[in-house]
Amino acid sequence: MKKLLQSLFVLLLLASVAMAQERTITGTVTAKEDGMPIPGVSIKVIGTNTGVSTGADGKFSVKISSGAKSLQFSSIGFSTQNVNIGASNVINVVLVTDSKVLGEVVVTALGIKREKRTLTYSTQEVSGSALVDAKENNLVNALAGKVAGVQITNSSGAAGGSSKIVIRGNTSLTGENGALFILDGVPIDNSEAGNPDGALSAGGTSNRAIDIDPNIIESVTILKGAAASALYGAAAARGVVIITTKTGKGKPSVTLSSGVTFDNPILPEFQDKYAQGSNGVYVDGNNGKLSSSSWGPLIDGLMVNGQPVQKHDPRKEFFKTGFTTDNTLAVNGSTDNSTYLVSYSYLKTNGTVPSTDFGRHSLFTKFSNKITKDITLTGQFNYVNSINDRLAEGNGLASPYWTVYAAPISWDPFPTTNPDGSQRVYRAARNNPYWLVDNTKFVSAINRFLPVLTVSYNPLPWLTITERGGADIYNDNSNYHEAPGIVGGESADGKMYNREINYKQFNNDIIVEAKKNFNEDWFGSILVGNNILSNSQRIVFDKGVGLSVNDFYNINNASTQISSINNYTKRKVGYYAQLTTEYKRMISLSLTGRYDGTSVLSQDKNYYPYGSASAAFIFTEPLHLEDNAILNFGKIRVSYSYVGNDNVGPYALSNTYLHPVISNIEFPYQGQNGFLLTNTYGDPNLKNEGLKEFETGVELKMFRSRLSLEATYFDKKSVDLITTTPITPSSGFNAATINAASMYNKGIELVLNGTPVKTKDITWNIGLNFSKIKNEVTEIGQGLENIQFAGFTNPGIFAYKNQPYGVIYGSRYKRNGDGKLLIDDDGYPIIDDQLGVIGNTTPKWNAGLTTSFSYKGFSLSAVFDMRYGGDVYNLDGHYLDFYGTTKKTEDRTATKVFDGIRESDGTVNTTVVKLDQKYYQNNESVVDETGVEDGTYYKLRQVTLSYSFSPSLLKRTPFKGLSIAATGRNLWIYAPHYTGSDPEVSLYGTGNGASFTNFVTPTNRSYNFAIKATF
Repeated sequence: MKKLLQSLFVLLLLASVAMAQERTITGTVTAKEDGMPIPGVSIKVIGTNTGVSTGADGKFSVKISSGAKSLQFSSIGFSTQNVNIGASNVINVVLVTDSKVLGEVVVTALGIKREKRTLTYSTQEVSGSALVDAKENNLVNALAGKVAGVQITNSSGAAGGSSKIVIRGNTSLTGENGALFILDGVPIDNSEAGNPDGALSAGGTSNRAIDIDPNIIESVTILKGAAASALYGAAAARGVVIITTKTGKGKPSVTLSSGVTFDNPILPEFQDKYAQGSNGVYVDGNNGKLSSSSWGPLIDGLMVNGQPVQKHDPRKEFFKTGFTTDNTLAVNGSTDNSTYLVSYSYLKTNGTVPSTDFGRHSLFTKFSNKITKDITLTGQFNYVNSINDRLAEGNGLASPYWTVYAAPISWDPFPTTNPDGSQRVYRAARNNPYWLVDNTKFVSAINRFLPVLTVSYNPLPWLTITERGGADIYNDNSNYHEAPGIVGGESADGKMYNREINYKQFNNDIIVEAKKNFNEDWFGSILVGNNILSNSQRIVFDKGVGLSVNDFYNINNASTQISSINNYTKRKVGYYAQLTTEYKRMISLSLTGRYDGTSVLSQDKNYYPYGSASAAFIFTEPLHLEDNAILNFGKIRVSYSYVGNDNVGPYALSNTYLHPVISNIEFPYQGQNGFLLTNTYGDPNLKNEGLKEFETGVELKMFRSRLSLEATYFDKKSVDLITTTPITPSSGFNAATINAASMYNKGIELVLNGTPVKTKDITWNIGLNFSKIKNEVTEIGQGLENIQFAGFTNPGIFAYKNQPYGVIYGSRYKRNGDGKLLIDDDGYPIIDDQLGVIGNTTPKWNAGLTTSFSYKGFSLSAVFDMRYGGDVYNLDGHYLDFYGTTKKTEDRTATKVFDGIRESDGTVNTTVVKLDQKYYQNNESVVDETGVEDGTYYKLRQVTLSYSFSPSLLKRTPFKGLSIAATGRNLWIYAPHYTGSDPEVSLYGTGNGASFTNFVTPTNRSYNFAIKATF
């Protein structure tokens, strides 16, 4: 018994010694700059393999043995710190921003965060706060003027209007050129469904990026080159917009923000002196007489039946002040092992055009939980409901802008109908705009779901396995109607249609990443992954023409009913890898590779490989200049990449049968159905498009990082572009879809940022971005000289061989070999019998200037945006010159000597001619060339003044934070050579036919007032 007790005593003694040899160290890691906790800090027990990470609140707990001497704390963007353990079981650590990396961490492909100093390619980031400050309904518009190498185009100033973002020029001839959008690692759709009657005849719709609420965004990163985006697959050839949403942090809080915006349309100038009529003779449109022109007498002193004719301003009377309310409620916080964020916002815009509006409900939730010490689960869900009521725009007669812009100042549009119920109009071939407001309407209702689920597993400190699944699911239900009595419609008895789009996209990535510091000099990481992307669409379209009963817009009320159902399915599979290595934080090398398979190409060509190689050298490291007062950071980078792109729709390889349209007759017709084989041959040997890009750049930081410069040169060639080219009719087809085109983009990008003033209370930041891109289409197709994107046969937007992408083609004046106008004997320019290129839509350069000035709680910021060159086809001015409503037709006694050569004798023209009604109607407005205008503009795009109350002022209030702000948009637009509303606007929205404007809602000048409170 005694021996047993002795044995137990020895065991207890050994156990107590072992317990004494182990203890638990706890603590919190915070940042010196703001005192906030730092999540994800790596904590290693030096000399062992033991390691942990801080939670969302910056806290940690680690068990150590008695032999442990010190802990190492490291995190991206902060200086690594070694701390002696000592006797205390509580160690709180404050990390300092690493002056070598300058605290810059950016989100790159697949959502991976990397130090900007080590990147081997060009990226640019825009903060979520900058997007919110822009007070734009559409996320794309909020990026304007802030990123080099990016061009943004709006469709109009209508509520719910679409916008397009193109990065480093167009890369595909006929396919999609807009950037790929990524939301928290998952691709999402940013297409525009469009109007079934076509953009030219009816205008556009919203692009789907409008569904994303800027209030939930942490940052937006732009991946410009193929080396940066290659891991994302084929669609990334056109650049990537990476959206990173906010994550809950800190103690629980509730934030409420509310704002109101007033929109005033920016209208072009019109003449306001001459009444309806022709050759100075009045036509009384108010009493049933009809005339399209405003070439009548002066309205001042004009009398009818002894009464003066009332003067109107048709534009200012039709357009009104728009009004937007935007309210957001958010709850967020974190615990030791979890974070949470719930946000709901409601935005409602009443447009500047009667009965038009856009409303958006957005619910966003995001929850992250550390299930075990090695497994973290993050789930998020975004539900969006939006409704857009709009009127037709463009060249169709259902567009009210035809008569709003062209109406005489002597015409009173009220009442809108005559006693017999017919429209009251001032000319026979147009509609009364107010009748259209009451009797036509396009409504689109969207329900969209964007779930993302991410599981991260860290079995070892240097190994991370991530499984990410996400979806983009939405239903777009659109309907349109025209009442009986419409002028110039498909039927005088009206029409209606319903369109339902069911869109589903599912994305899954499994990513394995290993990264390790092998010693003090070498760091390496390798990433491998697999991606599966599935996309399907079902489009149901029902159209009814000729309505029997008024105000009953149902397909059963139509005398002719046409219906179609289209199903599209597309799938991609990709395998990818990335190898990155760094030597002494001085030299970085990155290699990427991807092997993609797509269902839209033939079986023997549907898999294709591509990749990139890039390197960077921080030349200030070996020179030990990191603390130099003049130049403290310098990096040179270079990359080359080849990216494949399956930029073709499903079933493009098939020869399908279609419902034909013959002389505006649609089948079924009079009870007879009919189909015709497509006249475009689908080539079964079609392969992927290719993009080859070389990029090099330099990054400098000077005066202790108070001034930074990034300069980039890129040269990218698009090859094997898919185009439709004519073939011999004996084949049974008129054309074939083949790989036959090519083009290139080359250019420079400059980004300059500085902090001229930085004191305890005052900070002044200024940033400048500049880009110049040269583009040329080098090949279009076998025997093909051009291909059309937008407009009419003339004028229109085309691609021409050996010309920049997007030239304007149409009728022109005749010129001699030196480019001089040829003048007839009467002194007027001679109209050429041959059509030709009359303009170039590509800007010579783009630039943006951002600046912010803060003093204590006050902050003043501004965004300037500039575009130099790039022609716009202003079809409005071209038409309205004919009708005599433009400002330049107001001087009807003007004379001019046209600079040119008389064709008859070759002498210099000296004849003085009148610029009267005859000239405008028989010469100037007959030639497309006169509608081409220089699109140069300078915009004060945004100014924001805000005040944040200091914590000391809020001590006795329920507020943790309180701020107020006032923002103005488009406060100043200077377009010296453009006579329309805004040269940035294009009727074709997200399509490839940019810089073509025709009867769209004008751009707005806006004033916003907002308040934000945190409890």
